Amino acid sequence: MKKTFFLFILLNVSLTIIAQSPKRILKKLGQDPLYFIDSVNVDKSEVLKYDSKDIGLISVIKKENAIKLLGEDGKDGAIYIETKIFVKSRYWKFFCSKSKEYSEIVKSPESDTNIQYILNKRILENNFEGDLALIDDKIFKSITIINKQELIDKYNINNKEFGVIIISEVPDDLYKGRKKF
Repeated sequence: MKKTFFLFILLNVSLTIIAQSPKRILKKLGQDPLYFIDSVNVDKSEVLKYDSKDIGLISVIKKENAIKLLGEDGKDGAIYIETKIFVKSRYWKFFCSKSKEYSEIVKSPESDTNIQYILNKRILENNFEGDLALIDDKIFKSITIINKQELIDKYNINNKEFGVIIISEVPDDLYKGRKKF
C-alpha cells in the first residue's frame, strides 16, 4: 500500500512536465500502462524501487500515441521515467555537439559540478536535469560559456568555475512551460 501511494504521489508531482494537467493525463491512461525506465521496459514494481530524488523526467504517452509507438501493447498508454543520470548524459551529449568549448570544460556528464547552468536567464539550482534534457534542435538557440569572473559579476555566483548560458524556446508540449523556460 505504501509503495502504491508513493508511486501515485511520484506520478502526480512529476507529471507537471507534460502538456495537460496531470489529472487529465492520468484519466486518459488505461488500467495497465507500460512502464519504461531509461528506455527499458520494466514491470510496475521496478518503478517503486527508485527514489524520487533520482528521477529526472517523466513523460506520459496517451493510449492513441502509445499504440502508434508500441503497437497493441500500448493500448493502456505508457509512462517513460528517466533517471537524472540518464537525462544528464543526454543533455551533455547534446551540448557537446553544439559547443566545442562546453565539451572541453565538461569532459563527462558527471564532471559538471563546477558548472552553473542558466536557462533563458533563469539560474538552475535544483532538479533541473529534466528541463535541460528537453532541449533539442527544434527549440535550441544558443549556448555560451562564461568564466568565473563573469559569473560573479553578472549573476553574483562565486561557488562555480564556469557558467553555461543556454537560450532556447519553450517546448510546445511542456505543462506550465513558461515557468520552467
